[in-house]
Amino acid sequence: MSREAPWLIAVKADTTDAEERELIARSVGAEIGCHADWVLLETCHRVELYGFGAVPELEERMTVKTGDDAVRHLMRVAAGLDSAIIGEDEVLHQVRETLAKARAARPLDGRLQRLFETAIATGRRARAGRTSSTGNLAQKAVAWLQQRSPLAGRTILVAGAGRMGASLAHSARLAGAEVTIASRDSARATRLAHVYGGHGIDLARGAELARDFAGIAVALGGIWHELQPPKADLPPVADISAPSAVPADLRAQLNGGFLGIDDLYVRTQPVPRAYIDEADQVVVAKTTEYVRWLEGVA
Repeated sequence: MSREAPWLIAVKADTTDAEERELIARSVGAEIGCHADWVLLETCHRVELYGFGAVPELEERMTVKTGDDAVRHLMRVAAGLDSAIIGEDEVLHQVRETLAKARAARPLDGRLQRLFETAIATGRRARAGRTSSTGNLAQKAVAWLQQRSPLAGRTILVAGAGRMGASLAHSARLAGAEVTIASRDSARATRLAHVYGGHGIDLARGAELARDFAGIAVALGGIWHELQPPKADLPPVADISAPSAVPADLRAQLNGGFLGIDDLYVRTQPVPRAYIDEADQVVVAKTTEYVRWLEGVA
């Protein structure tokens, strides 16, 4: 291992809720500055800072891994082995996007770039032999709505027109539902809605019409301020925003009619054993590959 070993400090949904993780991410992000040897990975269920050299003292709640353990952890994350939904695809996109943003923001330490590139390759190879999807957060959120009320032939309101909003709309259509998409940018909502044969509106209008839908699926960056209590007669709401976009006062009123991102962290279904076994082998091989490369540049 290189004289300067890689390290990881992290928090996950099993110890902190989404709002706490957002505060930690902001605090840690403010410390990065021009650190070429730090990269912050933030996903729906984790905040992780990777780096080299001295381990910074940032947040007491963040656990530490160093050396091979830190490398192996990122490989497992990219392979979807550390996810609530084993093998889910969203996390690999987030690892890839994290690297792209870090490289665009500042010159990046070559060891970190190689680490994340190896992790991305791990995620791709782990999924290469998969015969079927293990699902994603959007599918699970829509399945939860379906459990509470049949969706076929009815209309779901999707709040959010980004990548996760599109995934929610796609999952809703697969469930036989019609979709109305609401966004802060109504034109963007309309463009996405046309893909799925639905209608696009702005968030204010979505809040006004919220009671009229069979269910509401949310993927927004920021609070949906227009959706305010009292709205006790709302249909079930599945919010996969991190942290939640649904105002806290309204969430409290919904009781069992609300599903948040941290609720999806609990694994309620058997994990796909075959995928785990094959992905574990890829993780071992790629961890060894990176560690040997790192020793070569020491």
